Amino acid sequence: MPRWLSDLIDRYRQRNLSAPEKTLTSYDKGVRATAQGNHALAIRRFTEALSAAPDSNKLYHHRADAFALNGQHLEAIVDYDVAVRLEPAYPDTYLDRGNSRYALGNLDDAIKDFSEAIRLKPDWAEAYANRAVAYAERGDAAESEEDSARARLLGVDEARLTEMLNDAARTNADQD
Repeated sequence: MPRWLSDLIDRYRQRNLSAPEKTLTSYDKGVRATAQGNHALAIRRFTEALSAAPDSNKLYHHRADAFALNGQHLEAIVDYDVAVRLEPAYPDTYLDRGNSRYALGNLDDAIKDFSEAIRLKPDWAEAYANRAVAYAERGDAAESEEDSARARLLGVDEARLTEMLNDAARTNADQD
């Protein structure tokens, strides 16, 4: 079926849905688009859902993830900021915002976000691993080693952690 026809059918079906159904439909389409790697479409679908549910931290978080996956880290951070304001006790948002900040080279703020994720979820190996990498890239070897050891203790994928730490060490060496 041609895309234009599929879009026309979707618009027709959307007219007969209630507002919550439209929001859920747009959300579901955004999740599917993300899974298929179509991040631009996911952003549009989550934006549609947000127009009907502007106070949903989950929708902001999902759209931020789509922005990040699309390489739009500044836009992602804006949405992560809104998600944090709406639900400040959700550790995943801090981890993901930290990842976007790290991608932009903002190591200090990335470390703050990883630290907040750890405060909210103290046994999160991924948060320790990400903070270890940010510390390593910043040149803080002692902090990096401490977090690496904790991440390993908590069961992080050691091969992946080693790879990330090696990349951070190369980046740090290139900056010197």
